[in-house]
Amino acid sequence: MARKATVDVEMVARMLRDGQSTQAVAEHFGVSRQAIDLHRRKFIKSGEIEDRRAPKVAAASSGYDASKPVRTENAPSVPLDRLIELVIEAFDSLKKVPGLEAELEKYRRDYQKAAERIEQLEKEVNRRLEQEARWRQAVPPDIARPGK
Repeated sequence: MARKATVDVEMVARMLRDGQSTQAVAEHFGVSRQAIDLHRRKFIKSGEIEDRRAPKVAAASSGYDASKPVRTENAPSVPLDRLIELVIEAFDSLKKVPGLEAELEKYRRDYQKAAERIEQLEKEVNRRLEQEARWRQAVPPDIARPGK
């Protein structure tokens, strides 16, 4: 079983800060350039070193056409005009939010009033049932049921 090559992460950071290339650091530790590049990305993300890699090739030289919509791997192609329309619609929708919140609050108050009224009615029904039960106990059976 092959042993994994280990690197001193602090020394890698120091060497990269000193301006050594990823390939030179990889050769020093006897690991692949990709392994050191993983550390480089982590250091750049955490701010330990600055990204001094060469910029990517300019879009004009790669045959990029600005008039065509940009297409990424997972995203559908959307023309710029449609994106602008969507942003405008989103802002229009955001303008409606305060009115909708006020309407929601009104419905919430109406619901609360209805729930309180239902509770009052249930209490009244219970009181009447209790009164009826007391009345039946207090009244003799022959008066309670006339005609029998």
